[in-house]
Amino acid sequence: MIKEILLKILLKDRTTGQNILWANSEYGAKEIRSEDISIIRPRHEKNREHQKSRTKNRAEIFTPPEICKIQNDLIDADKKLWTDYVDAKFLEITCGEAPYLVNLYNAVTGEPIKIENRVGLLDRKLRVVNRETKVLPDWTEWTLRAVQSVYGYEFQGDNLFLARKNILRSVVEYFKEKFSTEPPEDFLLDIAEIISWNLWQMNGLTNAIPYANINHQGSLEGFGTPVNLYEKIYCRIKDWNTGDEFEYRDLLKGAYRRNCSRKVSSTS
Repeated sequence: MIKEILLKILLKDRTTGQNILWANSEYGAKEIRSEDISIIRPRHEKNREHQKSRTKNRAEIFTPPEICKIQNDLIDADKKLWTDYVDAKFLEITCGEAPYLVNLYNAVTGEPIKIENRVGLLDRKLRVVNRETKVLPDWTEWTLRAVQSVYGYEFQGDNLFLARKNILRSVVEYFKEKFSTEPPEDFLLDIAEIISWNLWQMNGLTNAIPYANINHQGSLEGFGTPVNLYEKIYCRIKDWNTGDEFEYRDLLKGAYRRNCSRKVSSTS
């Protein structure tokens, strides 16, 4: 039962309230359903022609862990306190299967990577949490905060689902590494909810959901039912410090930060 619930959460698009879309050349604007999961494969399992097609049509090229390590080393948070390090925020743009965040396997070859050798930014945070916490309540709190601190967006729905699944699997593996048992179900549900917000489906050129035709009527070209509210088009994310939901494009413009500053000023 818990697997079915987790699957529903990992397929949820928080902007539209529906499921994430395939958004690829095979299935276009159709939603990914639970029964479709069996046909989703990571890039390394796709045949060469399929890989070439996705590279040509979507510029899909996955990064090997050696390159992820070099780049992550350059941007890794320089924090004196481990708590500040865990809270430091990162965003992986066009994240694919999220190799810059978690490294369960080599995104190019599919070769599994041992937990101690993973170079993702969330991997690094979770190793710090495993090292610095002693009891389950502390580990749970800081793991939730670690997952809340990493973000990513992706256009193609199958990639996005795999990215979300990879982060959930990683958290499970670090829990088992620390406590030698399976994590509690309520904890997994909390993690899945965070993941479904923090890794979202978006056209990075428009800051909107795939196939959104943003015009005065607010209709969604290729999506189905016309939508008249702009907040149903532009992608929404969540600030876990305040609980606020807001449009990602406002974050880019600095509008959300200014609004937060005004809230703080008015209450201080």
